[in-house]
Amino acid sequence: MSTTDQQPGQPGFGESLAELEAIVAELESSDLDVDHLASRVERASELVRICRDRLDRARYSVEEVLERTEDEGD
Repeated sequence: MSTTDQQPGQPGFGESLAELEAIVAELESSDLDVDHLASRVERASELVRICRDRLDRARYSVEEVLERTEDEGD
């Protein structure tokens, strides 16, 4: 799977980060309904997982490219 692949229905990194930032702003506001709090925290956790996964995949891809470049230079 390449770094641009994502599971169907799963947002990309930028979209996940933007939604996560919106949730953080919502959590920081005093207008948040307590009944809504748990679902927003759960969604934020899900988005953090997605972002970490995308970053890990990108790091792995970059490391592979660097290794190939070093091998070709030898």
